[in-house]
Amino acid sequence: MGSSVRSVGGADPDPSESGLDCLTRRQTEVLRLVARGMTNAQVADELFLSRRTVHAHLRDIFRKLKVSHRSAATRWAVQHGLV
Repeated sequence: MGSSVRSVGGADPDPSESGLDCLTRRQTEVLRLVARGMTNAQVADELFLSRRTVHAHLRDIFRKLKVSHRSAATRWAVQHGLV
């Protein structure tokens, strides 16, 4: 799993260039479970997080991957070997 990597100037790297490096370890775990079809509540239970924390992780994942919904994030996860 990748770690959080920032480019010069503090901006997030382009996911198409950096692959999993644009996501934190926890974001990668959340994305992997979401891509397997789990709901936010199921992800929260699995990772011992609150639903609100899962929602925040997903918001950040969507922003970093430049997607707006779960299915696009799932497609990205499949393309990058998370599932």
